[in-house]
Amino acid sequence: MSSRIVQFNVLQELCTPHGPPPRAAAVRRWADRQGIRYKYDRHGGIWTTLDALNAALGLVEPLQQDVREEDNI
Repeated sequence: MSSRIVQFNVLQELCTPHGPPPRAAAVRRWADRQGIRYKYDRHGGIWTTLDALNAALGLVEPLQQDVREEDNI
């Protein structure tokens, strides 16, 4: 199973393939609408994994992991 990291700049390109790069808030809203699980980076952007993108697309089953209390924000 791959856990390749997908950085914020790649998510910006996926969010708006044509045009200027969107702001962080727009990328987060897009990821939420697509059902992509993500974490925040230290610059206020987000990152995810290839597995999370595949799960949001329905290509693989989402990993059934225990949710840590600190992840419930």
